Amino acid sequence: MTGNYRKRFVILTMALISVVLLTAFTVQGVLMCRNDYRELQTTMELMLKPWNEPNDDFRKLDVERENGKRQERREPDGERVFTPDGLDVITVFRDGESGEVSVLSQSGEIDGDTLYEAVSLISSREESFGTLPGFDLIYCRENKGKDVKIAIVPGSYMTGRVLKNTGLLLLVFVLSTGLFLIISIYLSKVAARPMERAVDMERQFVADISHDLKTPITVVLANNSILKSNPELTVREQSQWIDSTDEAAKNMMGMVNEMLTLSSLENAGRKTELYDTDLSACVEKSALQLESVAYERGITLEEMVEAGVHATTSLEFAERICTGLLDNALKYEPEGGTVTVSLRTEKRKAVLEVVNSGSRIPDDDLPHIFERFYRGDKSRGQSKGHGLGLPIIKRMTELSGASITAKSGENGTVFSVSFELSGKI
Repeated sequence: MTGNYRKRFVILTMALISVVLLTAFTVQGVLMCRNDYRELQTTMELMLKPWNEPNDDFRKLDVERENGKRQERREPDGERVFTPDGLDVITVFRDGESGEVSVLSQSGEIDGDTLYEAVSLISSREESFGTLPGFDLIYCRENKGKDVKIAIVPGSYMTGRVLKNTGLLLLVFVLSTGLFLIISIYLSKVAARPMERAVDMERQFVADISHDLKTPITVVLANNSILKSNPELTVREQSQWIDSTDEAAKNMMGMVNEMLTLSSLENAGRKTELYDTDLSACVEKSALQLESVAYERGITLEEMVEAGVHATTSLEFAERICTGLLDNALKYEPEGGTVTVSLRTEKRKAVLEVVNSGSRIPDDDLPHIFERFYRGDKSRGQSKGHGLGLPIIKRMTELSGASITAKSGENGTVFSVSFELSGKI
């Protein structure tokens, strides 16, 4: 399941990234082409300045019509111009009176007839810069009276620039997509870890809860079978089977109640009202309720509660937190041991601590004790819960504006809850 999730994550992420990159590179390509076009215009305009008059050093195009044919007479070539980027530019001068065309400078080759016809068409156009349809030429023209000076560039220059920019952007697109693919695969693994962990915990929970439910259900079925097989016996005579069934049913009910409580506490929309609460009275009340339980189990329950400690929290959750931690400590403390509950103020905090001196949590289990459905069966001997008690307490501390920590060592286990002190002390 997580493998399909990761695959969908990568596909959706790459689809989104590809669309964004393609859009960005398309816009960048258009901007680069426009920029190249503007730079070409600027370069051609600069080549038309200063205004140069033709002289005998320039190559002249004198086209005469004889018998319907054009003849071209060339005089010594003008100077060749090499631009820094290898741009082929031809600059010509057209005399407005005679129509004579002279090549002022040249860094590219073009047929004389084609050049003459192109110059004639350019001279008659309204735009001073643009392309000449049918000739694959880009021109820039400057007029001085009737005389015209023109710079001409082959259209293949811009085609080459477009292809170059496209190739460059395509290369960057491929490399970027590959990089993002690697990142997406890595992120999919990171994003899937909580899900994988949750799935593993759910599977473990199902296995544990199935085992926990199987035992009481087996007891109920076995007891009912015994009761049915002895219909002549009275209720008093079969009370042990009835009591056993009752205990198994209560065990299942307790498990269901814990699951419902945790589900309610983890409701995303749940809000808890926090207000001034007398924690001292709350802790004393919880300790008093469990004194009989401690007595029955042969455990000494000690109290060290500072009087008049008030915190901004939920009274309901504060009582349930204290009672839950005390019950948990009494559950795992061996007979003859001591459980201590204390409350004190410390650095603008009200600190509640529950210590059971005869029970230790192994280091491997300690980081996981607040996880849902986690049960360290090897810790504290035989498991005595369903793995939901401490997660419920932790969620209550979060909803009541407090925090909880746990530490365990040779001297026992300590659960510590820190509440925000209220203004009333």
